[in-house]
Amino acid sequence: MSRLEGKVAWVSGGSGGIGSATLRRFVQEGAAVVCSDINDEGGQKLVDELKAAGGRATYSHCDVTSLEEIRASIDATVEEFGRIDILFNNAATSTGGYVADLDPEGWDQSLRVMLTAAMYGMKAAIPYMLEQGGGSIISTSSIYGLVSSSGNAPYATAKAGLINLTRSAALEYGRKGIRANCICPGAVETPMLDAVVSLGLKSREAIAEMHATGRTIQPEEVANLVLFLASDESSGITAQAIAIDGGLLAGCDLTGIPPLG
Repeated sequence: MSRLEGKVAWVSGGSGGIGSATLRRFVQEGAAVVCSDINDEGGQKLVDELKAAGGRATYSHCDVTSLEEIRASIDATVEEFGRIDILFNNAATSTGGYVADLDPEGWDQSLRVMLTAAMYGMKAAIPYMLEQGGGSIISTSSIYGLVSSSGNAPYATAKAGLINLTRSAALEYGRKGIRANCICPGAVETPMLDAVVSLGLKSREAIAEMHATGRTIQPEEVANLVLFLASDESSGITAQAIAIDGGLLAGCDLTGIPPLG
């Protein structure tokens, strides 16, 4: 289990959900990791768990809306571990409403956390990656970076912008050994899905039935995709937005003919 042996990863939004699942997979595969978050209690608890399992891990309090804090966190990562090979922009927030009713502050915060923060992470990490001869940048977009829905403009806009930011970085730095990709999860069993269900408009069971697999996605499944993109096994893959959605976006049912099973 050493697909990331000798590599160093920095993960934002690392204290729970996709972030914590990914940090566990990274450590299992030999990486040294930095869990970046504003949830100090949850982040430190996870790092203590990773260390107890024999991993090299540290926690970094970091508000991703601040370039200064991201830069300080990534600088500290390189100071402690000597390099940064994997940048995983994973922090997220959620707000919504119909476009004409949107709260401008909520709109700005969504873009700062999910789009501008990724640019800040790239701005801080890429110079180190250039010095060392390469790296892998992975950002958590969403199926809502590929499609949209009513009442979801801030989230969908940030996630769509993140895809083209990623493509730009891939094109600019690909000849220097830096790859950049987005993952586009569907309905993943995280607190964000709990928040969607709490709206009372669709049950968890109804959401699961929308997937070709008939179920939602587990964070560990997303972590496996992130691991692949972080590893040298994906050396030919860059500038991509890869859906991990259980087939959620594959169909448009106008006939009502049920699937088998």
